[in-house]
Amino acid sequence: MQRFAYIGAGWWGMELAKNSLPLKDFIQIAGCCTLVDKEAAAFHAQFGGKRFPRYEDALADPEVDAVLLATPHSLHWTQIIDAAKAKKNVFVEKPLALTVETGQKAIKAVEDAHLTLGIGHNRRYSQVARKMKEMVESGAVGKVLHVEANYSSAGGMHYQPGMWRGKREECPGGGLAPMSLHVIDTLTWILGGITKLSGIAKRQAITKVELDDTAAALFELESGATGSLGCIFASAMNATLKLYGTKANIEARDNFKELIVTPVSPQEPVVRTRYEIDDTVQQELKAFAEACANHTKFPVRPNEALHNVAVMQAIMESSDKGSAWVNLPPRG
Repeated sequence: MQRFAYIGAGWWGMELAKNSLPLKDFIQIAGCCTLVDKEAAAFHAQFGGKRFPRYEDALADPEVDAVLLATPHSLHWTQIIDAAKAKKNVFVEKPLALTVETGQKAIKAVEDAHLTLGIGHNRRYSQVARKMKEMVESGAVGKVLHVEANYSSAGGMHYQPGMWRGKREECPGGGLAPMSLHVIDTLTWILGGITKLSGIAKRQAITKVELDDTAAALFELESGATGSLGCIFASAMNATLKLYGTKANIEARDNFKELIVTPVSPQEPVVRTRYEIDDTVQQELKAFAEACANHTKFPVRPNEALHNVAVMQAIMESSDKGSAWVNLPPRG
């Protein structure tokens, strides 16, 4: 049984706690840390546990085994380092960090302390994503030539001045960190790392906050396959991932609830499969609790999460340079 403290009790902090409740054999909710009294009261009413006035109080509590960070993106790397110094395992929501340099420092701190680092790329636990990976590895798709990824929503249109999510420095490229890292992580988990890209990020529709609402990139993978990424933060919800192979195209649609397999041969039928259950957050929290208890590796490796940060950073670098091509280091 691992005792977790939830750092940040806003929307996603509450979601993490909610998804911990069915895991009573693995997780005990020790409490939360938030500066907002209303959030603390709502968390305690629903989940119990202590209120830690400061992050340092949660780290100092001997009854806390791990901290779960649902905090502003810019704080992640320093909070991970602080957790490592306090000998606490740490789970951080994506992104791991906002730059490769700070992400490397966070990873090193946890590794030097011989602790567990979990990173919240929950799409890997999707039945559709796992089936896609299985089909690629079995050869059912053939040689993958190209991939199209898109994660969009109208979320940015609802941000108000003063919200941390509405600040450009917290969300470079608008929806890249909160949304597109899901499909970036999933496609690189299935196909391997991105070696170079050309990107653009711009503001076209959002007016209330200084935030980009459109980001896009062309890229090449280690395998030689090409790809494109789209991320709109002021449009209808869309989360899709499509792989084009020499034997079949496979596509995740409807926020990874549907898998469409289109064989190259016209004699073979198109197959559509629905997966309605989404327990991906529960699965990743269980995996983190088990990794903490057993001193094993968390399924999302730190170098993989760092590569996702490198992709996001490279898109912004390319955009700043007029969409010049940017080379990325090997994912490792």
